[in-house]
Amino acid sequence: MVIGDPGVGKTTIILDLMANIHRMQPNVKMLFVSAEMNEIDLSIYVQRYPKFGELDIMFIEAEFDSETHALEDFEEALCMGWDIVAIDSFYELQGIVKEEENITLKKSESLLLSIIKKQNKAKNERNVHTSFLTIQQVTKNGAFIGSNRLKHMITAMMELRLDNPKNIYSDRYVTFSKHRRGDVGVKLYYSLSQTGDVFFDEERFYNDQKLRKLQNEVSSQLHEYADKFNKLFNNISDDK
Repeated sequence: MVIGDPGVGKTTIILDLMANIHRMQPNVKMLFVSAEMNEIDLSIYVQRYPKFGELDIMFIEAEFDSETHALEDFEEALCMGWDIVAIDSFYELQGIVKEEENITLKKSESLLLSIIKKQNKAKNERNVHTSFLTIQQVTKNGAFIGSNRLKHMITAMMELRLDNPKNIYSDRYVTFSKHRRGDVGVKLYYSLSQTGDVFFDEERFYNDQKLRKLQNEVSSQLHEYADKFNKLFNNISDDK
């Protein structure tokens, strides 16, 4: 799950990641499902990031007059078997399904999660375990929108944040607040000012890692000294 404030670059970061994977591993099958951005919006993205135009993209819009609905189209597309599927955004897709099927948001969430779980378990034409990168909207306070079921089901929560939330021009960074297979709390700063690629400040990232490691080592040593002092103090007290 990918969350972050509006304008922080959630869509750009995910498209950049997928485009880089595509260029390094052309045989990896990836699909970007857009329930927010249409073809015209994408054309503007492609002008700045041409590599985005190399990706397979499925545009989903509410079609109340159509014989087929978004949920059916979504499930049919996923059954083809993809290695990676990105959804932008889950909440918007959930809303479209709710309106078209005339059901509650809770029910539409349940239907979408059922499809995702099925693909995770490789129940598709290629028998591949599909990984999902799902962008989710947040409240004005930056809190995650979605049920507890959705929050607990995900493997990792990636957050895109601003150093100063009140200033859209302040430094931006990626961090994980939940990660069952990796570190949390480590910040990777990035910039969207360049054309062609998102710039990630790797040097700053590795320096931060070294600093965190040093802080942990110092903290461990302090705990050891504190334990030794407590044992010594307790022994002195017992002697008295």
